[in-house]
Amino acid sequence: MDVSVIIVDWHQPALTRRAVESVSSQRLDASVEVVLVVNEADDATVAAYRADHPGIVVVAERTNSGFAGGVARGIAASSGDVLVFLNNDAVADHGFLDRGLAVLAAGGERVAAVAATAVLEGRFVPVDPGSPRSEDDLARADGRRWRRAETGQTLVNGTGVVLDRSGNGRDRDWLRPLEDAPESAPLFGFSGGAAFLRRSALAEVGGFDESLFMYYEDLDVAWRLRLAGYDVRHAPDAVVVHRHAASSGSDGPLVRYQSMRNRLAVVLRNASAGMVARVLSRTLGRMARDLLRPGAAQLPPAAWRRLALEAPAVLRHARRARRADGFDRAARSRVEARLTPAD
Repeated sequence: MDVSVIIVDWHQPALTRRAVESVSSQRLDASVEVVLVVNEADDATVAAYRADHPGIVVVAERTNSGFAGGVARGIAASSGDVLVFLNNDAVADHGFLDRGLAVLAAGGERVAAVAATAVLEGRFVPVDPGSPRSEDDLARADGRRWRRAETGQTLVNGTGVVLDRSGNGRDRDWLRPLEDAPESAPLFGFSGGAAFLRRSALAEVGGFDESLFMYYEDLDVAWRLRLAGYDVRHAPDAVVVHRHAASSGSDGPLVRYQSMRNRLAVVLRNASAGMVARVLSRTLGRMARDLLRPGAAQLPPAAWRRLALEAPAVLRHARRARRADGFDRAARSRVEARLTPAD
């Protein structure tokens, strides 16, 4: 088997079927298998998937293993030399597989991963800065907001991941109108929602860290690939249409907590001592501000308490993984030289 497409489902059968069909219908010279991991699977759901899609591999995971655990189970059940990850709330455009695989092949063995291009499903219009905020608005880092509308512009969800010097990962080109010039920030990694990876390179750096559950697990893998001397490229014409936040919400308490926790965990595992110190300092500063001004807090006191209780285990895990990874100071400095300034 040449290519394995891995999709993780968690109680979203209608969306997941769209994703499966969008890749099952594609034709290319390589041999392709589709592996569907069903988190918190019940017998009826698994039976329905197997009846509707008899040609795919269905992995029934009885617990909710998160995205990281789901992907790990999908990899274990797959056989392809190239692993393609597709979010269950995304639809692969015609030619997605061909175009992404072509960029991976053209890069040679030292290109370990290729980030696809994700565009947002639907149309959007800019929001007047003086208008009331809506919880459904999508916001850029510069504060500009966009709102879904019947007619409007197509927006980019991402063209890979950018990492800054404070350990913050973000989607490159987030909310860029499709016809505008692309962002110039250097690509660091890929989004697990639409990416192509060499199985051999992923195995070399230890695969996905299931302790991250969801968020930053893809950036963690990309960081370790970079430390090992691999490159990550972008395939502009390998496109998926993503229904943003359909699987996990956009900015809820779980999203904010997991992002804060996992950013810290990934930095502790992969960064230089100087960067670790800087990120720890900024995290403690954020905690102090949140506790002093709960009305404008990123995390509530209960979440900070939970993070404080989890921190020793997170640190122990990161230290063990860091020792096992075996990357030296020079490799960490080399990787961090390409990071963007902190926000």
